[in-house]
Amino acid sequence: MLMTALQTKAKKLPEKPEAEQKGFKAFLKKNVYIIIAFFLPFVLMTIGFAIMEVSPFGDKQILVTDLWHQYYPFLVDFQDKLKNGESLFWSWTQGGGVNYFSLMSYYLAGPMNFLCVFIPSDWLREFLMFSVSAKVAFGGCFTALFLRSVYRKNDFSLVVFGTSFSFCAFFMGYYWNTIWLDTVCITPLVALGIVKFLTEGKFRLFTISLAVSLLSNYYIGLFTCIFVLLIFIAYSIVKWDGFKSFFTKLVKTGLFSLLAIGMTAFFLLPAFFALQNTHATSSTFPSTYAINIGSSNDLLGTLEAMKKIFSNLLTFITPATKEADALPNIACGTVSLVLGILFLTSKKISLKEKIVDGCLVLFMMLSCVIRQLDYIWHGFHFTNMIPYRFSYLISFVIVVMAYRAFMLIDFSTCWDVILAALFSAVIILISIDTQETYAIVGTAVIAALVCIVLFLYTKRIIPKQVLLIVLAVIVIGESGATAYIGVKTTTVTGTYDYPRGEERTEAVIDYMDSLEENTTEMWRAEMTNTQTLNDASLNGYNGLSMFNSMANEDMTIFFQNFGMMGWQSGNRYTYAESSPVTNTFVNLKYLISRDGSYKNTYDLTNTYQIGGVTLLKNEHYLPMGFMVNSDLLKWQVNKNEDQFNPFDQQNEFFKLATGVSENVYDKLEVVSQGHTDYSQFPVNKTSYGNYSYNCTDTTTTPHLKWNYTAPYTGYVYVYADIDGKDDVTLMINDDAANTTNLGMSRPYIACGGYVNEGDKISVYAELPQGQAGNAHVYVNMLNQNVFEQGYANISKDVMTTTELTGSSMKGTINASKDGLFYTSIPNEEGGWKAYVDGKEVNITPVGDALIAFNLSQGEHNIELVYYPKGFKPGAVASAICVLGFAAICAYVYIIKKKKGETVAKEVTPVTTAPPAKAKKAKSKKK
Repeated sequence: MLMTALQTKAKKLPEKPEAEQKGFKAFLKKNVYIIIAFFLPFVLMTIGFAIMEVSPFGDKQILVTDLWHQYYPFLVDFQDKLKNGESLFWSWTQGGGVNYFSLMSYYLAGPMNFLCVFIPSDWLREFLMFSVSAKVAFGGCFTALFLRSVYRKNDFSLVVFGTSFSFCAFFMGYYWNTIWLDTVCITPLVALGIVKFLTEGKFRLFTISLAVSLLSNYYIGLFTCIFVLLIFIAYSIVKWDGFKSFFTKLVKTGLFSLLAIGMTAFFLLPAFFALQNTHATSSTFPSTYAINIGSSNDLLGTLEAMKKIFSNLLTFITPATKEADALPNIACGTVSLVLGILFLTSKKISLKEKIVDGCLVLFMMLSCVIRQLDYIWHGFHFTNMIPYRFSYLISFVIVVMAYRAFMLIDFSTCWDVILAALFSAVIILISIDTQETYAIVGTAVIAALVCIVLFLYTKRIIPKQVLLIVLAVIVIGESGATAYIGVKTTTVTGTYDYPRGEERTEAVIDYMDSLEENTTEMWRAEMTNTQTLNDASLNGYNGLSMFNSMANEDMTIFFQNFGMMGWQSGNRYTYAESSPVTNTFVNLKYLISRDGSYKNTYDLTNTYQIGGVTLLKNEHYLPMGFMVNSDLLKWQVNKNEDQFNPFDQQNEFFKLATGVSENVYDKLEVVSQGHTDYSQFPVNKTSYGNYSYNCTDTTTTPHLKWNYTAPYTGYVYVYADIDGKDDVTLMINDDAANTTNLGMSRPYIACGGYVNEGDKISVYAELPQGQAGNAHVYVNMLNQNVFEQGYANISKDVMTTTELTGSSMKGTINASKDGLFYTSIPNEEGGWKAYVDGKEVNITPVGDALIAFNLSQGEHNIELVYYPKGFKPGAVASAICVLGFAAICAYVYIIKKKKGETVAKEVTPVTTAPPAKAKKAKSKKK
């Protein structure tokens, strides 16, 4: 397979007359099988979607899991930015503001995404579906190109084996993870590039394809780099030519690899710095031998794990889609399985080649098992869901091994085939206690058929054309079935009500935008509750919520402390209808209720309504940038989740910012309880609002209920974090008509609505059977007098925005006294710069998260400018590497080539007649 290509230089195909080499027909004739290797998988994958009624073939869509919450909403926003020529450095849309360059580097940099600029917005979902089919198809097309270029074979077999890679289990299980597919399908080009570089010294394809691989997705690009290293090591073993040759090739490979990486520095260096602001997993390198999959951390456990991995080579298995404990997706079809084994049994293939290729596959399989190797592969981290993300490389190597065996089928004996059949049977048999019966039987029947036709061919009972036709029919049939299984397993969702409210929500947002058509300042809007975790990107407004693997952890911690939803390890923070205090300090101007319901009637005014979708205006909105007391810099966040009371945190924040000495929230004490009987379910108070509980009888299905009394008429707010329960019920006077369900999967300060003095307020939660754990339940009321007093203090001195771009802001402010200029813009060290009257000032972020700086009394011009940290030095490095690469290309392919032609002309006699001499020489030999 790969090692054969490295071991010997392939002979060049005979050159055709120049007239035959030019023109479209000649191109088509030469590349017809490469083209088919694209269109066949494209059609089969599209048929798989069509069977599942994915639009435009029905009313379904491929949006599931993160494709629903992240990738598609980000693509919607990306298309809008491209069409409107907006800044790609920063975005106001997501998360209150985000480093868009880093977001692009992980989610949007795939080449095909840029084509969305030519697609109507209403067809973006269909474009996404067809782009998935295209990426699956490109995987097969580029594999076919690899096989043709390396092995100098140009027939329908390229289509057969290219299609095998297109429909490998990795593509079928993870096609919803669209952000990875570009780099995965480019991998065969990188492999071809390194092969050509090591064997022929050709470096252009290797350098460019590696750079594109990293640009498309740096995370999967890491696996590409490791694969390049493995190929180099394998080459050095197979083609050992002394230390001098080894180090020469090592230096050259390193040089062009660095050039490829350097060419991407303008993009990847900012991504690197942005990663330093994200949540770092607590996983560490295992200090002792540890394994995945197996039941024990020893040799027997390792063998057990390898047995399960080999069983996952079967066809028709259900691919893993997101399960953390799943087996690696490595299946690539029965034909590749049998011929891959035939590669190892064929006597025509050297023992060294078999050992190197076999060890390469085994090493990658063991990397799925041994946690130390798994840790290294994934960038010195353990993955959060979706394990073994490099497993597609195993499939690629097996496909290439299978093709190598097929090329040498003329030299294989019937005994080679019998041995391959026996080993295939072993793999099928060890799968009995791991895989489903239908997959075992299906693979066994098809494997038997493959072995029979291979056996018949080795006996020359059937011609090779028949062999190829049978294998092609099998691969096409399997691929179609695999596509259907993959789409069915991953599932589809309905296009109806996505985005929620559809035309009605769109009309409300359009009306909201029309109200602010002449507004210069940066204002925000949000939904009262979320549909996706990136509703702002999906619906097209500047919001607060965001789920993004590149999320700034400081913002997540701020959200948690300020009584909004946040999840550090989940890389997300989310807004839901909260309090006037929250809304004011995050510059929230509008709320949209898609079902027409809302609880805060105190300062939210119904501005517009259509079909139940309601636009609410915040009457206590403050523009971006206003003066607060400098004491606010004393406010500190608690980075330990569940170890603080967010009402206390907001009280402190409000007092420091406004100078008002009283709390803006008044805490309510529990006056009675209505839990399950204490003898069955003891609930014990550990401190204010904090409780522990357990079931003395694990068959008990318990419930919790705390009762409070409203001390005055006003608005009640609830924060509840209860183990075993993602939502709680708020009841007023035990009235079923005055009951509200509050989603608390991530706890937040939720508005419970208006209550009268003396009303009974109850927080109720039904728990799972036998549940034990802890609860943090806080009920407070808003002190409206204190809030109005504080609001009056901070609303006096606000900035008038004079200019706003995608990554900068200018304005003027007249500060009545010295204080702190406060914004709710997420700070990013080294990215944002602040200028007062043309002079740069130090940013002193509030809560380590929000941009603020000290400002003296008087009139001032304010300017905030953003560039991603690392972009400028990265751009310089990229420019140097691109120029260096261009200079090397010019020298090797232009200057050196011309010198060679000149020398050839000088040493060639003008009057020679080589054809006649050649004929005489041939006649003598005869």
